[in-house]
This record gives sequence, structure tokens and C-alpha cells, in this order.
Amino acid sequence: MQNYRRFFPLIGAAILIASLALGGRLFPAVWFVYNYTDSMPKGFYRIEKKPFYHRGDLLVFKVPEEFRQMVKDRHWLCDNGFLVKPLIGRRGDFVCTRFGRFKVAGHDFGGIQKCDKVGRKLPEYVACGVVQSGFLVGIEGMANSFDSRYYGSIQESSVLGIAVPLWLF
Repeated sequence: MQNYRRFFPLIGAAILIASLALGGRLFPAVWFVYNYTDSMPKGFYRIEKKPFYHRGDLLVFKVPEEFRQMVKDRHWLCDNGFLVKPLIGRRGDFVCTRFGRFKVAGHDFGGIQKCDKVGRKLPEYVACGVVQSGFLVGIEGMANSFDSRYYGSIQESSVLGIAVPLWLF
């Protein structure tokens, strides 16, 4: 019996991994995300479902369909990766991208870059109007963050929930 005790941690880890894998097959919803991009603190976040989102909530959402290939090609995220961005605009807020600035509800959220940090052209989102029902605006304050300045409003149906930090580094 003494010789087998050294295998208990290995057996325990194997049971934990098998349980997580089985749970993922039985309940295919995403519960956790790992952010490895520079625009938000790197680490693990738990996804919490909410019926209503408030300004400042960290939204976890799918990359808009028309930009998925670009995000993949530029190695910003892996296939089917998720973005994590603070919510800054909701239905009824006025959004404008005039004069190279991104403004939401009267607040200036900074400049809009033409190229990413290695010189590749960024999408140009042109808007001056009200955020419609079913859409949200998410942005990180960093000038080089890929956010609503470049892909526009986020469909609320693509939001998985809000990110609650678990372990950041």
C-alpha cells in the first residue's frame, strides 16, 4: 500500500481532468475564458450570465463574423476566441467617429488608428448616430485595442455574459 500512495496525486488529477472533460461534453456552455491579449489584464475570468448589462461590465462576446478571419490571420485570438471589453454604450447613446475620435454619450474615448502596431490597415468604422436596441458598445482605453472603434456596435445576442476576474497576472 505504501508504494501506491505516491500515485494518489496523479490519480486525483486524472479524475479531475476526466470530470472536467465529461462536464464540457454534457454541458457545452462556456463558463470560463482565458484572456491573453494585451488590451485587458491577462488571466482567467468566470462568465456570469446577466439579464441586463451596466456600463463598466466586462462583456465577453464572439468576434463579429465579418472580422473573425482577420483576427485569426493576425494571431490576435485563436479560432473561436472571445473578446473581453468594458461596456461603454447602450441603446439610445449617441456614437460618433468623426475627426479620428471615438465618442460615446458625450465622452471622448480617444483616437482611432489607421493601422495596427505592425502597420497593417485596420477596419474603418464610420458612424454618427444612436445605438439601436439589441446592440452594445465595448471599448478598452488603449489606442491599439481592437474594439468597437473598428468593428462597431456589438450584437447583444453574441454576448456570453460578463467576465468576473478569477486569477490575473
